This record gives sequence, structure tokens and C-alpha cells, in this order.
Amino acid sequence: MNELDVYYRALSKYRSVTTEDRECTLFRRSVAQADQGNDNIKITRNICTVEEDWIDEIEKGLVFIEKAIKEERQFIYSNGEVLEIEKVKNVSTESVRHLAKHSNLITKEQEGEDIIPDKLYSVERLNDYAVYENRFLYMLLCYLRDFITIRYNKILDLSNKYDGTLTIKKEITHAKRKLSYSVDLHEERRDDEYLREHNSAKNVIDRMDLMLKTVMVFLATPLMEIAGKAPMLKPPITKTNVLKMDNNFKGAVALYDYIIAYEKPGYVCEVQTIEIAPFGDQLADEISEATGMLSFLTYSYGFNLTSILKSNYELEESLQREREFQKRREQLEALKRRISNMQEEPNEYILMLEQQIKTLESENRQIIPLKEQIGLLKESENELSNALKLSRQETDELQKELLDIEDKHRVEIDGIKAEYDERIHQNILKNEAEMKELERICSERISQINEQMRRTVEEFNEKISALKGERDAIEQRCNEIADANKLLEEEKLIFESRITSLRALNGQVSNDEYTEKDGFEELEREYEALTRLYQLKWGSAKKKIRKRFLNLEYLKGNKE
Repeated sequence: MNELDVYYRALSKYRSVTTEDRECTLFRRSVAQADQGNDNIKITRNICTVEEDWIDEIEKGLVFIEKAIKEERQFIYSNGEVLEIEKVKNVSTESVRHLAKHSNLITKEQEGEDIIPDKLYSVERLNDYAVYENRFLYMLLCYLRDFITIRYNKILDLSNKYDGTLTIKKEITHAKRKLSYSVDLHEERRDDEYLREHNSAKNVIDRMDLMLKTVMVFLATPLMEIAGKAPMLKPPITKTNVLKMDNNFKGAVALYDYIIAYEKPGYVCEVQTIEIAPFGDQLADEISEATGMLSFLTYSYGFNLTSILKSNYELEESLQREREFQKRREQLEALKRRISNMQEEPNEYILMLEQQIKTLESENRQIIPLKEQIGLLKESENELSNALKLSRQETDELQKELLDIEDKHRVEIDGIKAEYDERIHQNILKNEAEMKELERICSERISQINEQMRRTVEEFNEKISALKGERDAIEQRCNEIADANKLLEEEKLIFESRITSLRALNGQVSNDEYTEKDGFEELEREYEALTRLYQLKWGSAKKKIRKRFLNLEYLKGNKE
């Protein structure tokens, strides 16, 4: 029984109960008829059509590959070397020929007709199965494995894929209930069991599966395992005489050329969409069952009614069994009366009696495990009672021992407490003396630190004062240097202006020399410097002229 059968059986039993109740039927009808325009089921599946030409070619080529593997082509080569006579295991004709050409290997005198050399040429024949042709078969099988696997997995994935969508949106008013709900279900299944069994391309897929398994079996053969350990061939292949002349290898080469040149996907996929909107009467009624169940679960778990509903269910089941039993017993009594009155045949009575006996036996079988459980519970109860009595006795004994131990420990604790109180008192006195000594030492240390800090602050203030004096002297010196630099700059500009004037007087200044920005700005600075010099000198000159003039006037007055 698969999952679909289980759910169908559960739905059938569920509906057999709900359809008998009038209220449930009316509620389902209200749900089914509400907002039918919003109901929609959409199913999408892929219909794959496999092109069988490449399958036919591979099946045909696998026959040649199998025969080519059975040939077990190999290369036999000899490995010979001169060994001590004690180490030689096999003697061949090559050993005799070599000894005839190299008589120096016989160094001892021989007695009789037997010749025993000191050394002998030994030949070891080795079989090498990793020949080019076998490596080609291994490469071809690897290509076939990948070629088939890619298409096989893709076809399976597409053709066995299920994509379903359910959309419902309803608002229902029924009696004193108002329900609003929406469903947006989307489900995707891969490798679906139903689609796999009812796939239109099932026969072709089975052929692909068989081909892939055949290729894997060929790769697992001892010959291919040996060839697989050798370096893998890379296209293009070299068509040796065996590949060109041997019929089986020719067929393998033809298959290789075919799959190398094959570029198509090898199948055609068509998307099929099935849409159901609006729902039919049966579908709408069955989907409404889910609505009723969801409403029930929300209500029951919301109010924590599970235990109450379970008790009601068990009580109703018990009453139902009693009613059925009473009904069958009444039928048996009525049938018994009719038989006694010769109105009925006893067969029917016997049949009903057998049914009643079976029912009782069935109920008895259900009761037997309960009786066994009750017996086990009683045994457990007795064991627990005995264990409880023993534990009580042990508890009383332990309590008595505990009281004795408490009395003994109480005396010990009092003695230890008194001892520790004395020790604590002594420690307190000792700690107080140590604390006073520490306070004295700390006070002295704090006084020393304060004195040291005072001296450090005074020294720091003196250094700051000295640094301030040095800073003022440096600032004054900087100002003097700045004034000197300013005077030097002024003198430089005056000298440059004099030079410019002399050059101008001598006609050495061209017309374009000071027309540029830099030259003109330099000329303006020289002009400003001369103007400042003129103003400064003119003030001093005026004072001297005024003094000289006053002295002349004074002298004239005296002469007169």
C-alpha cells in the first residue's frame, strides 16, 4: 500500500463519519458554494518523447564491444637476464642458444656428459593487456557511460516531475459561525512514483537503464580494470590495423564516431498543463472536509480540549459496542423464540450465535492484554508495597542513626566552635595591632611623599620660570632677527631699485623687460621700497633743513 492508497483509505473512513452528521454536511455545503470563482487547481507535467535512433545505435554497438572485450587482446614480451644457476627456475631454448654462444659461462671442469654452467640466461615471458585497442575500448565505455547518464537523468527528471498548485480564498457565514481563510499550496515532486509507473516513455527509459547497466558491467570486467589503470587515451584516436580490420573493433570505432558527432539532446519535451476551475461538486465537497478539520483543530487545541474529546470518544465507542451487543442479543432471543415456535430454521440462529461468539471472542482477546497488564500492575504494586515497607524500615533506622550522629556532632561542633571563637579573637587582636602599625607606617610614608611632592613642585615652578625667561629672550631675539631681515629686505630692494635706475639712465633697460607679471611685480616692490625710503629720509632731511635754517636766521639776527 503506497502513500496515495493510505490517504484515500483515511479520507473514505473520515467521510463515512462526517456524511452521517447533518450539521457537518450543511457546513461542507456552505464552504463548497462560497466564492467558487477563487477556486483553482493547476497541474504541470512534462511529456518527454525520446528519439530512439541513438538508442538503437548504442545497442547495436554494445554487441561489438562485448565481443571485442572477449578477444582479450594482449602483448607478450620477453624479459631475459643472466642469473646464477641456483636462481634459474625455467630453462628454454633461448637459454641453450645463449649458452652455446657464451661458453665462458662454463668455468668448472665437468665430469661425465652433463654440462652445468655457473650462470645461465633466463627468459621471463610477460603478458600486457593494456594495449592500445583495450585502452580504446575503456575510453569508449567511459564516453558511453557519461553520454547515457546525462540523457537518462535528464529524461527521468523531466518526465517524473510533478508540479501542482492549489489556490482557495473564501469567506463563509454559516449559522453563528463566520470563517475566512485562504490556501496557496505549491508542491513539487521529483521521481514521482505514479508518474514513473505511468510514463509514456517507460519502455524507452527501461532500455536506457539496461544500456547503462551493461556499460557498467563491461567497465567492471578484469580486462577493463587493467586498461583503466593505464593512462587514458585522448582524441583523436589512432586507427591501428586491428581497429581498421577486426570486425568487432570496427563496430566499436563506428559507435565511437557516432557518439562523438552526436550533438542533439536525444529527446523532445512538451509541457502539459491541467487546470480545474471551478471545482466539481465532489472535489469541492472533499476539499471542504479539510476546512472543517482545520477549524476543529484550531478550536480544540486553542481551548485545550484534546483530553476531554478523547474521553468522550472512548465513552461513545464503549456505548456503541454495548448497543451493538444488546442488539445482537435481542436478535438471538427473538430468533430463539421463533425456532422454539418452529417458525424459523435453526441455521440462521446458529449463524447469528456464531457471530455473537466471534464478537465475544474478539472482545475477550482485547480484554486479555488488559487483564495481563492489570496482573502485571498488581505484581508491581505488591513489589512496590514490599519495597516501600523495607524502605520505611531503613528510613526509621537511618533516622535513628542520624539523631545519634547529630547529637555526637553537636558536641563536637560546640567544642570546635569555642576553639575557633578563641582563635578568631586572638587573630582579631593581632590584626588590630598590625593595622595600627600599618597606619603609622602609612602616615610617615604619606608625610614623606607630601614633602617630596612639595619640593618637586617648587623645582618644577623654578624650571618653568626659567623656561619662560628663555622663551621671552628667544621671542625677543626672533623679533630682532625678523626686524633685521625686514631691513635687509628693504635695503636689498633699494639697492635693486638703484641698480634698475642706473641701468635705465644708461639705457640698458629694454621696453619689454618689465612688461611680464613677475618683472612688473618686482618693479612695484622696488618702487614701494624707494617710496618708504623717500618718506623716511625726507622727514629727517626736513628736520635738518629746518634746524639749519633757524640757525642761519639766528646768526643773521646776531650780526645785525
